[in-house]
Amino acid sequence: MELPFTPVELRDLAVPGDRNDGLSAPNVYRSHELSKRLGSIKVAELVRRARAGESIRSLARELDVANSALTRMLREEGVVISKRKVSDDDAAAMAREYEAGATMAELEKRYELSHGAVLRALHRSGAKMRASAPRRKN
Repeated sequence: MELPFTPVELRDLAVPGDRNDGLSAPNVYRSHELSKRLGSIKVAELVRRARAGESIRSLARELDVANSALTRMLREEGVVISKRKVSDDDAAAMAREYEAGATMAELEKRYELSHGAVLRALHRSGAKMRASAPRRKN
């Protein structure tokens, strides 16, 4: 019986390294780490912009990355992340627009806020909430 490879060819095909390392040695390189993908210059710019007050949500949308990934990276860089506070004036304006017929989705987009932030602002302003549409059963 003839083998398809000679012992020398098999040795050349083998993965180089020390056999004592074992198969489950930890992989040091993490290609999914956001800061590595962006590079130090871009990370420094994002840190500066976040500290200047730009929202994580808008920065993440610009980069086309998840809010959570950007938040984690900025926290690792020492940026203090706080929830955006909706001012009383903005909350009152949202309540007026909502009561005039604007939808939650329209308010979220116009004010660049999450659904929960708009809902809390409307409740805080005392806006009378409309009944939600019944859900369709599949």
